[in-house]
Amino acid sequence: MKSVRSLFALGALAVVFAGCQSQSHTATAGAKPYKLKTCIVSDEELGSMGDPIVKVVNGQEVKFCCKSCIGDFDKNPQKYLSKVK
Repeated sequence: MKSVRSLFALGALAVVFAGCQSQSHTATAGAKPYKLKTCIVSDEELGSMGDPIVKVVNGQEVKFCCKSCIGDFDKNPQKYLSKVK
């Protein structure tokens, strides 16, 4: 009985994990890919501060090295979006 519960719990976790993966994938579906290897705001290497944060703005995928860069980006997005064009 204990092994059946363990299998059920593992199956439930797999379903939750799969759902999370598909949501993050669809968030950028159809967006122009971000080709830079650095943060659009700080020019820090992506991944140097953990997993990059991905956002789609006006159909363009944008990547940030950390949450604080998003705030700076939101103040003047056109300034930073010119880097990817």
